[in-house]
Amino acid sequence: MIKYKFLAPIYLLFLCSCSNILTWHLDMGVHKNNNQNIEASSDSINKNQIPSYNINTKIMWDISVNSGIKGNTGYLYPVVSQNVMYTVDSDGLLSAISLNNGKILWNVPIDINITSGLSIVNNYICAGTTTARLVCYDIDRLSSNKYIPLISNVSKLISFSDYKADIDIDLISESSSPVQGIDNLFLIKLDNDDLFLINPETKETVWKSTSQIISLRSKGSSMPIVLNDTVYVARDNGSISSHDISDGELNWFTILSSRSGRNDLESQRDAEMNINIENDILYYGHFQGELNALDISSGQIIWSSPFSFINDVLIENNSIYGTTTDNILVSIDRASGFLNWKSQKSDEQLTQPFMINNIVMAFSTEGTLVGFTKDGALIYEKDFGFDLHPQTKFIVKKNKLYFQTSDGDIVHLLITI
Repeated sequence: MIKYKFLAPIYLLFLCSCSNILTWHLDMGVHKNNNQNIEASSDSINKNQIPSYNINTKIMWDISVNSGIKGNTGYLYPVVSQNVMYTVDSDGLLSAISLNNGKILWNVPIDINITSGLSIVNNYICAGTTTARLVCYDIDRLSSNKYIPLISNVSKLISFSDYKADIDIDLISESSSPVQGIDNLFLIKLDNDDLFLINPETKETVWKSTSQIISLRSKGSSMPIVLNDTVYVARDNGSISSHDISDGELNWFTILSSRSGRNDLESQRDAEMNINIENDILYYGHFQGELNALDISSGQIIWSSPFSFINDVLIENNSIYGTTTDNILVSIDRASGFLNWKSQKSDEQLTQPFMINNIVMAFSTEGTLVGFTKDGALIYEKDFGFDLHPQTKFIVKKNKLYFQTSDGDIVHLLITI
């Protein structure tokens, strides 16, 4: 009996060790950062707890271009070509802005309600309309018919309600994402999840891939991606698939997130974020689903991480950074899908992350900019008061940041670290 009493402390120590190991595994091997839950502004961060960073931000210019996004319009992507940003608003005002100085080069109101876009294909600006049409305009013709609202010096004034599109294609339903050009053909994803490859001159369908019918749809914005003669597409039924670009033949089909729930709303698996492919690994996650890594040759799932996204993720070296639908900024190990760290939960929805000089940054939709080290320490927080769409796209050129607000302003923000 005395012998067992002597061994009791050893057994207790062993059980405690097992408990600690079990806790580590349940947390998916997370290496937690001591500073990951710091709540502080840039002026009140304790410099003794984290490395010292001198982060300065300056708005170089901020110009009102159009009326922005409204109604049931999906996110309208700005596009940049040769240091010019092209934008469109829900009312159909096409604009070109110089990134050098923020000057509006031209505005052309085409008098059409826009629901998706923009994209530049073969020197055409293309957008989808609320009347289920794809319209494209020659950029050279747009720039020669300049019209700046509220300014008297009008060059070559025309009736813009009669400004006809150079390409006008009737679609079965509204396009859900910007059109993509493949040689002289257009790849179009519709909001009913169908995928078409169309000849814009003859308006003939080269091939189409029809989605499984689901009972409830919303305006997903995930764009297909084309790589090495293959098209990869994510759909609102929780799937992702690979197709041959020449004939649309299915290479593989994988269900990432099965639809389940007490009703259609709880069962939604919207395809919102864009597909990301790095080193033959495809990364994707549906709304109310999981982030997955797949082998692009077979569609086999390599790992899954239990986070829901509507924004694009950022892949940098061995880490994946993303903002979840729970308003959390996370860092995920690229090889295993394990969580490296997560930020303190915010009451404000976060945009996609971007990186400036090895600092991971994101805005809230109410205009607060936050910055984290690659270890997850919060080192910067500043409220700019911008009204941002949750899926705002940021154009990053070294330490220069360009983006459009929900109410139609183009902002150039300089960030020095």
